[in-house]
Amino acid sequence: MSGTKGMRKAIRWDDATRETILAAWQKLRDDGWKRISIRKTLYQLLDLPGWTKKHYDTMCTKTGKWRDDGDMRFGLFSDEGGADHVPMTPSEIADALEALRDATPAVLGPDGYLHLVLWEHAGDVDDVADMLDGAIVVSSGGQIRREHLHRVMEQCVGTCSSCARYGVPKREGILQELGGKGIRALMVVDYDKGGEDIYQAHRRWLKRIFRMELKKWGVTPAQVRAAGLPVHEDHQLEGWSGRYGRERLERELRAAIGLAAR
Repeated sequence: MSGTKGMRKAIRWDDATRETILAAWQKLRDDGWKRISIRKTLYQLLDLPGWTKKHYDTMCTKTGKWRDDGDMRFGLFSDEGGADHVPMTPSEIADALEALRDATPAVLGPDGYLHLVLWEHAGDVDDVADMLDGAIVVSSGGQIRREHLHRVMEQCVGTCSSCARYGVPKREGILQELGGKGIRALMVVDYDKGGEDIYQAHRRWLKRIFRMELKKWGVTPAQVRAAGLPVHEDHQLEGWSGRYGRERLERELRAAIGLAAR
């Protein structure tokens, strides 16, 4: 990786370090990632002298300052947050309509089921969706976002029984429109106790509200070792995924839901 020779053990947030960070970002881009978070970039640096996961907060601060000062361009990192509504111009609407004609529709898997992947960190959702043509991908953001998850699930399977009790009009979901056998869901969470807790919370909630089973797919100790990370430490999903490799992650996730490799 360019810009990494002669790195000091104590990280100095100078021009050389900025170039090292940009080289790590470019490596992820070359690997096929479209939305790259600061944490995913940091995990690429962990093999270099002096770098640890503890540099995350400082890296957020420094890269923010570099962007504000014009020393690093905006748009590199998917660290945006909040909500907004910006009305579209007529030309943007026309472009959006054209893009919809080429959009990948929701489809059933080869097994006749609608597949759902819960991915704990929002930053990877677009990339994971690109890997799994036609599958549903949704992020919990690290906790049960009840209203958000309920809305997504109703889109998938229709009005839940508890809502029907309150007079909510019955509506069909993607599953009914496509004539699927049912829905199969798996979840991928951080490699730590919090990840296990959030998986269990989602498993119980989906079972209670939608009578749906949820299986945990990762991150496993074997997957941590394969990413070159120590199994005795906690790891964040978005950092692990970058080191694991986009191509391998795509191949294994597709296999997990019964899709052929491409």
